[in-house]
Amino acid sequence: MFKWNIDNIVNATGGSAATGCHNIYGVNISTDTRNIKKGDLFIALKGGNFDGHDFVYEAFSKGAAAAIVSESKYNDLPIIVVQDTLKALHDMALYYVKNVLINTKVIAVTGSVGKTTTKDMLYNALSQYGISHVNEGNLNNNIGLPITILKAAEKCQYLVLEMGMNRAGEIKKLSQISNPDIAVITNIEPAHTENFSSLFDIAQAKLEVTHGMKIDGTLVLNRDSEYYDYLSSHTDKNLISFGKSLNATTYLLELKRNAKRLGLKIKSGDNKVIDCSLHICGEHFAYSVLAVVAVVQELGLDLSKLSYALEDFNVTNGRGNVHVVQYNGKHVYLIDDSYNASPASMQAAIKTLGTYSNQRRVALLGDMLELGDKSLGFHTELLDYIIESNVDKVYTVGQFMLELHKLLPSNIKGIHFNDSNQLKDDLVNIVHDNDAILVKGSRGMKMELVVQEFISELNSK
Repeated sequence: MFKWNIDNIVNATGGSAATGCHNIYGVNISTDTRNIKKGDLFIALKGGNFDGHDFVYEAFSKGAAAAIVSESKYNDLPIIVVQDTLKALHDMALYYVKNVLINTKVIAVTGSVGKTTTKDMLYNALSQYGISHVNEGNLNNNIGLPITILKAAEKCQYLVLEMGMNRAGEIKKLSQISNPDIAVITNIEPAHTENFSSLFDIAQAKLEVTHGMKIDGTLVLNRDSEYYDYLSSHTDKNLISFGKSLNATTYLLELKRNAKRLGLKIKSGDNKVIDCSLHICGEHFAYSVLAVVAVVQELGLDLSKLSYALEDFNVTNGRGNVHVVQYNGKHVYLIDDSYNASPASMQAAIKTLGTYSNQRRVALLGDMLELGDKSLGFHTELLDYIIESNVDKVYTVGQFMLELHKLLPSNIKGIHFNDSNQLKDDLVNIVHDNDAILVKGSRGMKMELVVQEFISELNSK
């Protein structure tokens, strides 16, 4: 087990240790005194609404071995003083990658939508081949990602890192911290667009994932993306691709789906055919599987193990899970896609709802947020997908979805609600027996409250 001590901390950060601060070491790095443990190293981060320096004494009272700070005011305490504590966290993560995880393959995953499912699926698969580590939850930013790196075991063979962003420059920093061997860009779609003037700007920002990659690193791209040509022509990395296009390195031969399973036949880059059957529904999940196949092959691993590795994969809660529930005495197929929403993921979820041919198809849709001045257009454009997918009833939540509500044909139009609590309180009047119900919206809409109302009577998966 790797132990941080004064020498390697100073070496990593360029900081200076307090007098007499020598014979200390720690294994775990903590930035939050609420969960700090005896022997941890505490890093006092500063943010817009918090300052970890206010909790330094609390950290030591709970057993911290030392603290990394940017203020040299803590007399007689074992501290290492640096100019910037966030940079020190980043420096320690990079030091750990280059000096401890020297035999670890680092795989970065980014993209507008689908990156969490791809990340989780890739981790699930690689765990069958060796010791693997991955971001927990949504720890994919400039604090969560370095902490994830620092928690990886010394003998970790595969480190899978999701990288999120809200602004240009953020993924560049995450790539520089992690020094990936392989990077996957799942797609370029409208998501978190309020800080970008165009999808082209988003494509440029996603390509930042190559900035910290190893010289002989490999970039994995979605061949079906309209930005493929731009992305592929603006990198000097090795390049492979995935998609439905026959021009992709790894491509889809056949897809079969129903309300419970997704069956895929895939042609790999070395002309092997892989059959996969997963306990998920929704055609959009096929792209995650294709990306995983491409990465596993690039790593030189035995593809024959992959079908078994993916057999029991389940998507993270709120990202398309299907529950069969009894609600108020009614039998319901609940599609829980409540974690977040973008135009592309909303369209995909509506198409998935449309595959339920023997049920009344009901959509409970909350606003898609962070889309800037194009928000209203993205919401009203959903009408075509709703009609094409033969959705029977649509209930809407929020100010942007109100504009969609106004356009819905009378036979499809349900009730509009101001917030998810109002919708939750009216569920008993909405749900019919044997309904297939989609719940989806952005995080800020709290559509998970609606799901929680359903699964309080969860009967089975």
